[in-house]
Amino acid sequence: MIIRKALLKDKEAIYKLYQVVAENERGIARMQDEITEKYIDVIFDSVEKQGIMLVGEDEGNQDLIAEIHATKYGIKIFDHILTHLTLVVHPNYQGKGFGKKLFQAFLDEIVNNNPEIRRIELESRASNQRSLGLYKQLGFVQEGRMKEKTRNKDGSFEDSLLMAWTNPKNEFSNIN
Repeated sequence: MIIRKALLKDKEAIYKLYQVVAENERGIARMQDEITEKYIDVIFDSVEKQGIMLVGEDEGNQDLIAEIHATKYGIKIFDHILTHLTLVVHPNYQGKGFGKKLFQAFLDEIVNNNPEIRRIELESRASNQRSLGLYKQLGFVQEGRMKEKTRNKDGSFEDSLLMAWTNPKNEFSNIN
């Protein structure tokens, strides 16, 4: 997989990637009908103003197979935090280490080029054990649980777990 920063020319490929991933109701938090071109425009606008987005391409055919992004809150007191982290991997490439490789590159980008970022926050369904395992391997810790926050497509509810990663190179990382 070739990892690089996302470009404006990637919008259509990212839109298609999100559409495919959203076919599985547990693929990402949004339902397939919520994945619109406008939604992708909002992601790009947010990242351009105050975020980071990387993509992964298949080395063989250069198809876009994965994307990760996070943005700031847009509030000065939280300017050291990236939030709304989203990782999508095409279903044909899931379970093969591509998501982990892209996620690690994202964290490396923070450590090496964005020392002002102290922490990254994300939410995950409590039932998503595969993703939770990945987050823990990458150094995320669970900081909270929101009871029955997520309503599944079938109408059932489940808890969301709040997780965070702290930048080891941020000068304030060791202050409690």
